[in-house]
Amino acid sequence: MAINASDFTIDSSGNIRQATAFVPGTHSRYTTLELHAWLQDLADNSAPAGDDLVSILGGNPSELAGKRNASRPMALTLLPNFNINDATMQWFKFGSIEQNSGDDLYTGLKVLGSLVASSPIYITQSNAKITKYWQDADAANFQILVKAKSGGALIDSGNIVVFSRKYGQTYSHFDVNLAAGGEQSAALSTELDGNVDTATMTPAVCAGYFSTAIGGTAAPGTQKITLAYGDTTQDLGGGQGSLLHKGTITLDGSITLAQAYQALMWACSESSGITFNTTPGWRYRVLPGQSYAENQKAPFGSFAGGKWFVAQGWWLTGVQAADSKNYQLISHTGVTETPPTSVAIQVSGVVAGDYVLVARDNGSGGFANDTTLASSATAGATSITLTAAPADTPVAPGSQACYIRINGNRHTYTSRSGNTINGLSPAVPAGGYASGLPVFIPFIDAVAAGTSIQSANFQFGSNFTARYRVRNGGVSPIVPFESTLSVTSNGGSGTAVRGSDQ
Repeated sequence: MAINASDFTIDSSGNIRQATAFVPGTHSRYTTLELHAWLQDLADNSAPAGDDLVSILGGNPSELAGKRNASRPMALTLLPNFNINDATMQWFKFGSIEQNSGDDLYTGLKVLGSLVASSPIYITQSNAKITKYWQDADAANFQILVKAKSGGALIDSGNIVVFSRKYGQTYSHFDVNLAAGGEQSAALSTELDGNVDTATMTPAVCAGYFSTAIGGTAAPGTQKITLAYGDTTQDLGGGQGSLLHKGTITLDGSITLAQAYQALMWACSESSGITFNTTPGWRYRVLPGQSYAENQKAPFGSFAGGKWFVAQGWWLTGVQAADSKNYQLISHTGVTETPPTSVAIQVSGVVAGDYVLVARDNGSGGFANDTTLASSATAGATSITLTAAPADTPVAPGSQACYIRINGNRHTYTSRSGNTINGLSPAVPAGGYASGLPVFIPFIDAVAAGTSIQSANFQFGSNFTARYRVRNGGVSPIVPFESTLSVTSNGGSGTAVRGSDQ
């Protein structure tokens, strides 16, 4: 396409300037070869004409690196004292323009790849967004010039990053160096993200998940997602042991993992105002200060099959019970961490008032003693230490109760930390407990309130057999019932047979 002379002026000092501002979608860009051809066409005029003061009487305005070739990007040099400015640069593409004896350079940029139609593209240079002089529709054929050198110095060593991050799509970015001139390419790929519901998890809703302290709209202390930075060594409980993490994502317990994923995707979008430890969300790539492998499509980790594969280095806490298996972590050292399999035991076929006792079977028609007291416990104490609590001992009650039998005495407890049992109720009785007393830990040890009764969740380690007893000698007496059930990675269940004892 030949240059329309009315689009530019050239004064006697060699300043090539736009006659009107470039408007994306209205004007079309010219190639650097077309600029060269126009200047050379003016340069052979017998005398300057109109507002383009170039003719055979003056110096040669431009030269190419190589022969003219319209099928490849051309490196154009504007010879002294011819030059363009940053605004005029916006009119050109497909090549590079060097001027002022090599002190200034505008390099071509082309975007390749498969993008959702009209995917917004933005460019950062020296960690700041470049003001756009292109439109979203250009994504289908994106070619522009970007200033790479000014006053003899490369801008940020010639580096830029090209992003496409529209909330509701997967994300993409590409590092480009413009120092060589010519035309450099950025490979981007986006697609619709089926795990994001923009009608429900709107940007306004997502902003409400984050504190105003980092750019959200929630009052500090009421946010649903909190991010902290720094070392934390944690054991997820899936058998990988205690591992180092460099940051913590804390959910407030009221949101699902799917909602957390969507909110963090919005926080990394082009339009986000969220900041992650001084890094704006729109250029967040990995946990600040780390050099982990990037997840371009989803910087905080991808979501697939109802499961969140959290990006490397993050520890995750505050997960709802229903999501307890629906995520995976990667430690700072690259170890994949999976949550333990959490299961429960249920006994059905009972009625309100039936007493149900379920514990590990000893193989001889009774309940197995799981461990012993590691030390004595004084009267009134609410914590005890066991010699070796089984790995599948429930950690916390959740919506159910946790039980322990010490020398046959029944207690409930509120938490377990390793071999320490806390929150005993009732407290240790008068006389205390001596070290070495037998202990077994029932999964259920209570009166049913309905047609079934369930244990607290516990970590599954391996298959085992549990024994259960159901008795009722009150207003609805039954023949005592006893049986065994198998506990697997799916939990365990048994059904009582209530034979009347009247």
